[in-house]
This record gives sequence, C-alpha cells and structure tokens, in this order.
Amino acid sequence: MHMSVQLKKMEAKLRSVDLIIEVHDARIPITGRNQQFFRHLYAIRPHILVLNKCDLIDMKKYKHQIEDYYYERGVQKVLFTDCKKRLPRALNDVKLSMLDALENTPRFNRTVKTEYQAMVVGIPNVGKSSLINAIRTHTLGIKRKAVEAGARPGVTVRVQNRVRILDKPPVYIIDTPGVLSPNHRNVEDAMKLAMCDLVLESHVNLYYLADFLLFWLNRSEDFSYLELLGINQKFRKNSEKNEENLDISPKQAPIDDIQQVLALTCAANDFRIQQSIGERWDFDRAAKYFIQLYRNRKFKDSCLDNEHFLYRN
Repeated sequence: MHMSVQLKKMEAKLRSVDLIIEVHDARIPITGRNQQFFRHLYAIRPHILVLNKCDLIDMKKYKHQIEDYYYERGVQKVLFTDCKKRLPRALNDVKLSMLDALENTPRFNRTVKTEYQAMVVGIPNVGKSSLINAIRTHTLGIKRKAVEAGARPGVTVRVQNRVRILDKPPVYIIDTPGVLSPNHRNVEDAMKLAMCDLVLESHVNLYYLADFLLFWLNRSEDFSYLELLGINQKFRKNSEKNEENLDISPKQAPIDDIQQVLALTCAANDFRIQQSIGERWDFDRAAKYFIQLYRNRKFKDSCLDNEHFLYRN
C-alpha cells in the first residue's frame, strides 16, 4: 500500500496514541529512517528509538557513539534490543522507558486517563512485530504471538488492532506496516537496506549488491573476505605449484573488481552450473554466498554506517 495512505491511517490513530516507538535496524542506525515520520508523528507525540538486532554489531564499539550521535540531535531515548534472544534486561529497559514517557509526559488528548496506548512504527523487516511479541511475553508471560512476525519484509500489511502488553498500568500497543521513504536518498542507502534484508530480494540485483559489499569491505579495510571466500587458499595453492621453497605463504592482494572476486570464489569453491553446451561458473551462487557471509556476521564489522562513527572522538 502507498506510503501516504499508511501515514494517513497512522495519523488518524494519533488522537488516542500517547507514545511513538520507532524500531530500526542497529546495523544501519542512521540510514533508512523514514523522514516523513519526523514531520507527521514524532513532532506530535513523545518518541523512543529502539535499535533492534543489536547482536549483529559490536556494541562495545558502537553503543555510546550511536547514543551520542542521537542525543546531539535531540533524540532523548535510544535503546538497543535483540528480539530473537529476548534478553530480559533489554526488554525491561524498553518497558521502563515506555512507562517513564507515558507517565511523565503531558497528555495531549485526555485529561483523565485509565489506560495508555503506544504505536510502533518503522521501515519494513526491522522487528516491529517481534518487539511487540517479546515485550508481551516479558511483561505478561504470554508466549503465544499477539501479532504475526516474519523473516521477510511486508508481513504486516495494515495498521493492526491494539494489543495489551502491560496490566499495571494498562498499556496497549498498535502494530503498523513498515513504510519506506518514497525518495530513496541515494544508491548507497538503497544498497545498505538491501544488505540488511529490509527490502524484497527480488527488487535487488545480486551483482550490484555484491559489488557494494566489496566496496564497503575495502573502504572499511576489512580484507577477511579473501580468506572467507577461499581466494587466499586458492592463490597459495597456485603459487606453490609455480614456486618451490617459499619462505612465506603468499596472499592475494585486495580486489576492487566484483567480477574477479566472483570468478575466484567460484574457482575456490567449485561453484559450477550445468548448461547444454557444458559447464560454467555459477556467479549467482557466488554472489549469494558472499552476501550471506555478511548477513551471518562473518566479517569483523557489521555496522554499515561505520563511516559516521570511525572518526568521532
């Protein structure tokens, strides 16, 4: 459904909403946040930013830097969660922050209130529904899912009915569909969203995505892909065939050509595809293999927005 339609539906609920909880992916703490939410939602109601999937980044390295970045820009509360593991401490932080915002912020709609209502917003597939289910289980002990959650973008397709997540005081929460900004800022932002699986893979060219990953790793000076893809091992074997009595094990230099990386990955892992005229390298498989290494956190850094933090004091 079009973004403007969903925003209008969210705005229609604002009169009965006391708090906006924005969920975003910790791997891209800056990129991809929908600017329309600022104008239509956050300026009207108290706002908490929850960065989910924090297990996928180096928290010791980035937590305080991300917090400082947002505190400097007026975001008063930044929280980190991992809704898959449902860490009690993180969920308790969310609960306490919600209660603090609900009970200590002036109410805009009703002077006398017996219950509170929050709305969860964010772009697709960042874990909005998972957060609701995790909080509900943590606070009420109910394990059955209250809202449907999935591993692909677009599981929630409409503004949902409210779900009770706390008894004392009574707090309800509304799930909403993920809404991407209609004007993707640039190609790099779009690639970051795709790397984090926040857009449907059918909308993304695998080679462009693999090429972006190679660019990002080289810019981050993380050349571990040469070992992880088997390229260094293949290079050493070929060198040993050509030279005797080597004093050191040679290594392939960093590569900035994605076609070369995919070809070497195919050769190192024997990725082949059968055709009527014979065999050829399976570049699609190599590209998927490369991308999956990132998603499985095999590289030393997973924060795709690291350029915003590397040089901060």
